[in-house]
Amino acid sequence: MGADSQEVAESPLGGTTRGLHIVLVAYGCDPTRGSEPAVGWGWAETLAERGHTVEVLTHPDRDNERQIRRRAAELGDVGRRIRPHVIPVPDLPSWAALLPGFVRDSAREFLRYDGWQRRALAHARTHGLDRADLVHHVSYVSLQGGCALYRLGPPLVFGPVGGGQIAPHSHRRYLGPAYLQEVVRTLRVRHLGRRPLCRATLREAAAVLVTNWDTDRRARRLGRTDTCLMLADGIHESVIRQPLEAPPTWSAPHRPTILWVGGLTAHKAPELALRAMVHVRAEHPRARLEFFGDGPLRLSLERLALRLGVSESVVFHGDVPWADLRAAYDAADVFLMTSLRDSFGTQSLEAWARGLPVVHIGHQGIGDFSAPGGAVSVPLGNPADLPQRLANALSAVLGDDETRHGMRTAALAWARKHTWTAKARVAEELYRVVLSGGRPAATASAGDRPVRSVAEAAALSTTR
Repeated sequence: MGADSQEVAESPLGGTTRGLHIVLVAYGCDPTRGSEPAVGWGWAETLAERGHTVEVLTHPDRDNERQIRRRAAELGDVGRRIRPHVIPVPDLPSWAALLPGFVRDSAREFLRYDGWQRRALAHARTHGLDRADLVHHVSYVSLQGGCALYRLGPPLVFGPVGGGQIAPHSHRRYLGPAYLQEVVRTLRVRHLGRRPLCRATLREAAAVLVTNWDTDRRARRLGRTDTCLMLADGIHESVIRQPLEAPPTWSAPHRPTILWVGGLTAHKAPELALRAMVHVRAEHPRARLEFFGDGPLRLSLERLALRLGVSESVVFHGDVPWADLRAAYDAADVFLMTSLRDSFGTQSLEAWARGLPVVHIGHQGIGDFSAPGGAVSVPLGNPADLPQRLANALSAVLGDDETRHGMRTAALAWARKHTWTAKARVAEELYRVVLSGGRPAATASAGDRPVRSVAEAAALSTTR
């Protein structure tokens, strides 16, 4: 047990338990950003708030070290329990520059992360972190990447881990020239999972959490059958909007607004949103589609909007500060998620937290954790009529004030089940089981009903 683990934290079982000394592996960690960096920081801050000492292993990314220390200072006593270890990424081998362009970026990131993990293990050993109570690997987490810190000594909690999902070949028309990159990634998912580090991580980890059924199935094929399903993303309570007391009604000049948020990259399939917009305007001529986020597809999407005749109804805002994005969530009428490959999609959880109904393609992580009553799940189905089916779902939400208000209420209720505090309570129960020498009970096998809330995942119960 860690020498610094003397404080008291609230127990998820209703009593108290000694604060733990936790090594948090968070390659991505930044309190000012979204996606993976937000996940890393969400775990760090929440565990520290609950009385645990958290050694955060991360890498330098933009000015994240300054942002981590600034936020820790703002948290006072809680912040003093967060101990950042910013470990440099090693140089790439010279042969990496010889790889073809469509492989190079993916390979470079994988090699950087793999090398960083070895450095993180060495750093943890030389800084006495092998005396911590446990290791929790939260970012980046992919089956292919594994976790080198399973060799540190303390029990390892691996995940929630993603990486098992692949873009559907049947819908390659919406990936454009980037489809070749998706083919390369698919080969990586299928074959790199067999490498020794991945297999050893799955074999040696005290607990493996998966963030969608696709990853669950791949982990089981690799021999880990007692996985538990848990959403990787979380939301801070402060982000959740206050409930709306009455259905909002549109005034005469109102323009129904569809919101799309994320990187303008091929696997997010923003083209689907533009093609759906053609059909939406047939029922709602004043409807507007707003894109928030930037990426390599922006220019081609602007051109496509012109060709489709919807450019006057589409706005590209680019990257904006969180305050502006939150205002956009609040002003919109419905959120559209078109991704063809995603572990989940933090944007959907943010939309639900602001009381915004979501229309999404019903597959992968977003399909596993869709908000009951707060979302319309559109089957992947035939790629040819997918834009029309997305448009039908959007029009149904836009066309009925009462329906939209009911969905807003359900969305808020769902978001409250996925706060970082709720996730930390479940993690503490899992830690208790692991530190008592047991393994958490596995979630029912894929194909059964998905876990529908963090609270249900708390059935991580029995020791064996």
